[in-house]
Amino acid sequence: MKRYRLCITWTLFLIVFAHLQGTARADSTAKELANARVDSIAPDFSSIQLTECPDQNQTATLPNNCAAQSTKYAINNGDAKQQIKLIHQGDHVKASIDATPAISSITVRSKYVGVSARLFAMVFAYLVTFLLATLLTRGHPLQLIIGQDNRYSNSQFQVALWFSILIASYLATLALRFHTLGWDFWDGIDIPTHLFALSGLSALTYGAAKGITTSKVQAAIAAGDPNSKPSGTPRFLLDLVGNDQGGFDLGDFQMLVVTLLAVAMYVVATFGFLALMDKLATVKLPDVDTTILSAFGLGQGAYLTKKVAGNPGTS
Repeated sequence: MKRYRLCITWTLFLIVFAHLQGTARADSTAKELANARVDSIAPDFSSIQLTECPDQNQTATLPNNCAAQSTKYAINNGDAKQQIKLIHQGDHVKASIDATPAISSITVRSKYVGVSARLFAMVFAYLVTFLLATLLTRGHPLQLIIGQDNRYSNSQFQVALWFSILIASYLATLALRFHTLGWDFWDGIDIPTHLFALSGLSALTYGAAKGITTSKVQAAIAAGDPNSKPSGTPRFLLDLVGNDQGGFDLGDFQMLVVTLLAVAMYVVATFGFLALMDKLATVKLPDVDTTILSAFGLGQGAYLTKKVAGNPGTS
């Protein structure tokens, strides 16, 4: 009986020892890919093709600094398959490879951008946008928001302001992706759905307001009133919140407030978005939430309704 127990004990010991040895060998052949480019992903997420790249901390601005050949890895781990579904071709990732070799875990690489770098990028982008407007208007950028009656136009102001914010956000993102991640990531910036809709609403309001005013002025001229919308003196704040007679206008005030609120929230959202540069082949600019989009649409609608109901020279 003692010999029987001793044999069982030694057998169990040898089994455990062999298992530990196998695990140790497997661990010794496992490796970590600190920075790898995703070349392709199987449609069923069963495998992924990766090209190992050197750490780009010192060579961030050098293009094509990855290995010449890619390697195919299986994906057997359920958690890894879920992670793969969030990754696309061209992204750069961190991956753990087991002895199979197969992917055991994978995440997108990211780099943090400091506050000063973000501030510099955004201020620089806004200055570039302003200087471009100054150049195109031959030193008179405010002419872009002055209407035919020589007053500041609310519709022109909101479309010019929003367009400037959108372009500046794009330029800041472009500059930081290039500076932080390198040549491979200098482009690939998309506009999200709500942001695109808000930009479209802004342009639509400008076009509709101009069309409404023009048609009413022409109708007044045809009716014998050639001076239905007389020229005035530009007064920035008063023109943006008042009618053509200098009185306070609720429609203009409402659209101005909603526009400034949307712009302020988007600038803050962009500043937070720029804090983390993900090594993604394609990224989207920060989106606006549905509340801001709805409020923006209501403000534009109220402004256009006022234009339709009013008379030229008084609305």
